[in-house]
Amino acid sequence: MKTNPIDDILPLNRDEYLIKIQNHFSKLVAEIVNFGTHILKWDVEVKREGKDNNIPTLFFRNILELSDSISILIKESSIDPSKIILRTLIENILQLIYMLEEKERQRVLSYMVAKANKDIKYYNKFIKTENSSSQFKIQIEKDELNLNFDKFMDHPEIIKTKESKKSLLEKPEFSEVQKEYLRTSKKRKNPNWYSLYNGPDNLEQLAQKLKKNIRYEFFYRKYSENVHGLNLTKGMVYVGNDSAQIIQIRDFEHTQNVTFNTASLLLEIYNIFIRKRVPEKLDEYRKWYLTIRNDYLDLNKRNYINYKK
Repeated sequence: MKTNPIDDILPLNRDEYLIKIQNHFSKLVAEIVNFGTHILKWDVEVKREGKDNNIPTLFFRNILELSDSISILIKESSIDPSKIILRTLIENILQLIYMLEEKERQRVLSYMVAKANKDIKYYNKFIKTENSSSQFKIQIEKDELNLNFDKFMDHPEIIKTKESKKSLLEKPEFSEVQKEYLRTSKKRKNPNWYSLYNGPDNLEQLAQKLKKNIRYEFFYRKYSENVHGLNLTKGMVYVGNDSAQIIQIRDFEHTQNVTFNTASLLLEIYNIFIRKRVPEKLDEYRKWYLTIRNDYLDLNKRNYINYKK
């Protein structure tokens, strides 16, 4: 069985010019992501001792994966969902900038310690001897799915993973940071990794510390509405006192804005990441940037799409 959508709600046959422009935008983001894979490879090839040196690499990889998905969504005119990913991209980039800014090893260890503590706290919910499990079980059993929670309790793999996390925190290189995590936890419950050593309490304060207020206020905060369902009414256009019209799904209004913001964020983190992790590749980055420079700058100079509601 094949059901065709209501064309006014989900128009699958887009205007040829719109397809051309969105393909162009998608390819630009894809090209930037493609170059990012080279940066990732360069970084991996640098011999660095210790698992802690992999954390910035993994942050960068995640940034590329998020951006790649935005490129795919732009091509298909799925712009509002791409804003949700763009919000996550901003969050990842701000954290990576902070991690690389100074005291990199301390901040990487802070990330690892904070994550291990949060993982342990979660796994404790599935271990009967832990206090948090009883309250968690009560809440789960109230759920309408009527799940048999007992079959998830004391699973050998969960216990093994938890013990592995505890062993990590007991290693000498983590002892100082673990003490700092416990100290910070007395002031702030479940602190973010960047809150350790008197760091910012939350992402807003992190953006302020990094002097990225515009990124936070005009992009992250606005895109948060898509995540939390606070801008649902944008899908309605009022045409009369007692009537309304639904705006199409795959609305293309903010295509250019999403493309420009994604490209800008990527170029920003590329510049920082290369300088901090593989500075010998800076000239190669500059040469590559010249190949996309005009297309990138045109996003901020030229209005490609004339959108009317």
